[in-house]
Amino acid sequence: MDLFDTWLGFFGLVGGLVTAAVWRRPPVRSALIGFALGIAAVIVANLMAPTTAPCLQSAKGGDILRAFRLCG
Repeated sequence: MDLFDTWLGFFGLVGGLVTAAVWRRPPVRSALIGFALGIAAVIVANLMAPTTAPCLQSAKGGDILRAFRLCG
């Protein structure tokens, strides 16, 4: 993916704030919902990314599970 994955969380936050301004909703709640949706998009993008199994020495989070699923 050319776009750095965690930018999706930022765009979700900004989208939530824009939605709050347009629909006149509470900004904190809308921003949190947008951020949560952005982070969910990051997780989906990371799971769908066609990457090789990482070195387990430097692996974090879902990379560890992906490595075990591919290698074992």
